[in-house]
Amino acid sequence: MTYKFKYRRGLIWRSAKVTGHRYEQALDKMVLFFADGSLREIAEWSKFDLKLGLDWALVMKKAMEEKAGQAVPVKGV
Repeated sequence: MTYKFKYRRGLIWRSAKVTGHRYEQALDKMVLFFADGSLREIAEWSKFDLKLGLDWALVMKKAMEEKAGQAVPVKGV
C-alpha cells in the first residue's frame, strides 16, 4: 500500500507517493521507499516539516491488523 508523504523546507510543499519511510536519527536523514524498489534520502531532515494524512493512518492500521491477526479498532478512522 502507498501513501502520500508531504514535506517542506521553507514555503514550498513537496510530496511523494511512498510505500514507507524511516528516519535515521544518527545521520539526521529521512529515507523514503517507493513501490518500484527505489529510495530517496533527504539530508538534514531536522530542517523540514512533515504532513502525513489519513491515507498513512489507514496503511498503519492495516499493517497492525496483519501483524496482530485481528481487527484493530482506531477511533475516527
